[in-house]
Amino acid sequence: MKKTLLLSALLISSLSQLNAQCAITPGCSTATNGYCTTPAAATPLPNASELTPYNTVIQVSIGTSTVATIYDFTITSFTGLPAGLSYSTNPTNGVIPANSNGCILIAGTPTAGSAGSYTATANITANTNFGPFPSTATWPLTVTGGVGIKSYSIANMIIAPNPATSELIISADFHFAKIQIIDALGKIVISHDANYASQTIIDVHNLSKGVYFLQANDGSKLITRKFIKD
Repeated sequence: MKKTLLLSALLISSLSQLNAQCAITPGCSTATNGYCTTPAAATPLPNASELTPYNTVIQVSIGTSTVATIYDFTITSFTGLPAGLSYSTNPTNGVIPANSNGCILIAGTPTAGSAGSYTATANITANTNFGPFPSTATWPLTVTGGVGIKSYSIANMIIAPNPATSELIISADFHFAKIQIIDALGKIVISHDANYASQTIIDVHNLSKGVYFLQANDGSKLITRKFIKD
């Protein structure tokens, strides 16, 4: 029953993310460049924080150019985001016709351990009367450490084996109340009550192969470890 409810919650969350779409509110002048964005390229995006829901919108306006006739701009991909964040576009196909506007929504929850500096990059193709011209636009993005429960790196907490295939053995010189395993998209895939033990075993054989983050909560702080499911 619990597994069914968890899968339902994850499905609803995934569908909500897929359906998320930004509102188009153009606020820049394309001038003779053919396009512009708000915030402008190279301008830092608002900071994100580990384990805290985040969203920000980049507005895109497509005009005309004195050099070539622009038919449309296509946002082919958006890369450089930290684990837990993803993007969507409006129009949903990423194609913004000339003399119109669109937007890019960046949303999600940065995973534990994702703090750092990133370069969010929109990969764009301008389709013109001279043919397609690929280009990029970038924005710096900073992810800070989590707010509230502090994330610690404690050398005396051991996870073994790593990579793991069926079981994870977690041991430390402190007592942890609850352990959660989070996937690369920031979703909690396992929640384990350790009952304030200093050692516990978690069954991970049902997890798909990949990188995960294990968080152990001792009631006052959060300890994070990365492991690989093989």
